[in-house]
Amino acid sequence: MKHRLTKELWYSSIGVGLFTLFYSLIMTSFHLWMGAAAFITASYFFGVGCPDDKVWNIVGSFVMGIIWALISFTLLQNPTIAQLWPSAIMFGFMTFLAIFLQGTVMTFTLVPAWLIAWGTSMVIVSNVAITNWSLFVIELFISMLMGIFFIAYGSNIFSKVVDKWLFPKKTAKSEVTRTTRSTTPDDDVTPRTDQ
Repeated sequence: MKHRLTKELWYSSIGVGLFTLFYSLIMTSFHLWMGAAAFITASYFFGVGCPDDKVWNIVGSFVMGIIWALISFTLLQNPTIAQLWPSAIMFGFMTFLAIFLQGTVMTFTLVPAWLIAWGTSMVIVSNVAITNWSLFVIELFISMLMGIFFIAYGSNIFSKVVDKWLFPKKTAKSEVTRTTRSTTPDDDVTPRTDQ
């Protein structure tokens, strides 16, 4: 099967690659060690089509996901809840509650974004010893925002700028000429009668 390499494919590939590179440099410089969260949130945002009208709903859902992770992680510190059946019941109930809240009093949230942020946060806190929880939450949230506002939006803006710069829209000369000629008196075809 022959694949066609479109300019959009080139722009997107280069844009996402460049902004991922820039993000990696920022992440390393500021010691944002949970930087993988940005790639997950950027992937989600790309997957839903980068909807400008839903961006703040997604951000709000990420906040709820982080809160859900903190609650579930705290509950899991109880030896009884940490066992197989109690933990499974806890995760099941919290998932039910997230969907129920989204359908009733928190309709601004989006369940997939909520669950993605919850899962991402749980993977991190379950595998790394956290010493400063306040700093951790702030860094995690910033990393998630960077996925949307830096990697996703940055690469989209890059694609638009490069497309406009390399392929500027040309005005059709024929239409301009036609419009100009139609206003000249020589082209007046109105029938005249002799006085």
